[in-house]
Amino acid sequence: MRHAPADQFQIILTDPPYGMNAHEFNDSGSASAGSHFYDDSYAEWQRIMSVFCPESFRLAAPSAHAYVFCDLDRFAELRERMFAAGWKVHRTPLIWHNPEGFRVPWPDAGPQRKYELILYAVKGDRRVTTVKGDVLTYSRDKALGHPAQKPVPLLIDLLARSARPGDCVFDPFAGSGSTLEAAFEQKLRCVALERDANAFGIAIKRVKSFEAFEPALF
Repeated sequence: MRHAPADQFQIILTDPPYGMNAHEFNDSGSASAGSHFYDDSYAEWQRIMSVFCPESFRLAAPSAHAYVFCDLDRFAELRERMFAAGWKVHRTPLIWHNPEGFRVPWPDAGPQRKYELILYAVKGDRRVTTVKGDVLTYSRDKALGHPAQKPVPLLIDLLARSARPGDCVFDPFAGSGSTLEAAFEQKLRCVALERDANAFGIAIKRVKSFEAFEPALF
């Protein structure tokens, strides 16, 4: 990110690690502890955000929107980091409501977790293309092998709020490639980064299913 030219992307839509030690969880029914194959520690999250927040602002076009998935315990800190980087950050998060959510942080006492948070931020004076609510209800897509996979219809909903013809989307934590598919469905250009070999392989398989689409995935 630090070596890329500035002012490129009209939309940043990404799902970084949450920094909640999900790699140690054993609360997901059939999934075992360690099912997250990446480091989800708070220290790693802080290291990542120390780069992502300022670089996302630098790489964003002068008029841009950002949608960043995050954990409840990290929202306030992420909001402050994004604000310090130059973003105008919405005070409250968007909520992804997943009716089929099955994680139970307290397996013997409940309840199941049915939602996740999305930070929304603006650079410059960019306006939304449509005004929608802050609770987005979408069930998970068929699992492709990534533990934090987000549903494509959810990402399409987010893009549709901000995208205009010719816009370019940036996802520096591409994971299984859901953002690439959502951008394809919206006829948007998309640049995505993924460093984990397992996730990269999943994303490549997804991209190969597209027709007449040339995304950039590194």
